[in-house]
Amino acid sequence: MNKQKLNPILMLIVVLVTGCRTGGSESPVSPTFTPQPLTSTATPQAITETPVPTETPLSMHALEPDPTLNAGGSASPAKIAFYSERDGNAEIFIMNPDGSDQRRLTFNQFEDSSPVWSPDGSQIAFISDRDDPQAGECFPNCLFQIYVINTDGSDEYKLVETEFTTHHPDWHPDDTKLSFDTEFNLQGDIYVVNTDGSDQCLLIEDGFWADWSPDGTQIAFASNRDGNVEIYLADADGSNQRRLTDNQRMDFFPAWSPDGEKIAFMAGEGPERQIYIMNTDGRSEQQLTYQGRVNEDPDWSPEGSQIVIQSNRDGN
Repeated sequence: MNKQKLNPILMLIVVLVTGCRTGGSESPVSPTFTPQPLTSTATPQAITETPVPTETPLSMHALEPDPTLNAGGSASPAKIAFYSERDGNAEIFIMNPDGSDQRRLTFNQFEDSSPVWSPDGSQIAFISDRDDPQAGECFPNCLFQIYVINTDGSDEYKLVETEFTTHHPDWHPDDTKLSFDTEFNLQGDIYVVNTDGSDQCLLIEDGFWADWSPDGTQIAFASNRDGNVEIYLADADGSNQRRLTDNQRMDFFPAWSPDGEKIAFMAGEGPERQIYIMNTDGRSEQQLTYQGRVNEDPDWSPEGSQIVIQSNRDGN
């Protein structure tokens, strides 16, 4: 099957807008892996020209959260992390919110995607297929694993090593752990792991695309458990799971507002996908986008007044 990914570099727009528990009976996964730094000495390179990417068709199981905004921690001002295939394969880049100062962080022949900032803005977690025996040619059945890199391109290392593919990493606000999932074809479970790679365990069964609340006490996620992908909410330990959306469309990519009062998400039926926001109790749903057939992967600006998304409204 040909690899089908969206290249986000020309699809970035801004929209103005007013312990660990195991799920079910499954036991925690005992980690046996210690993160090891990679030996790459490549340094970020400023991009002085933006090549125009070719349009790529969308595959449901190819959706990866991207781009993401850095909240402007102590390490750096606000930045956007994204992946691009402009050089022939997916690599991790960062840039200013206005699109300037684009810099490439990863340099390899593999597929690196789904970047997400650490709370202090000093690191980025992402997934890579470099551990798959058929790396670069395995999509969509790749063995993706989670890696971490400093935002200056240094100290890249593998966070966890699992026998199953990992997707959609998300840092906990206290910077001590990350969540990730095993989603494939809208099925999977959510795990958490400490930032040193220890204490990996199952958090939520039958869930994926998780996003921690700003205070770290709750986690929003998507699930296909009721026969249709909807947005759910749970306490930080995986308990008290409740459904927020209830409709015939598919709801993806929940993203908390910085004040913890709203959740942005993508919703759609068939090829049509638009951005919505709602209260954290599922009420007061509001559609934000109407242009383009595909609008997805919302992420809030640090002050909560804007949302960055991917869109095909300009033709790709």
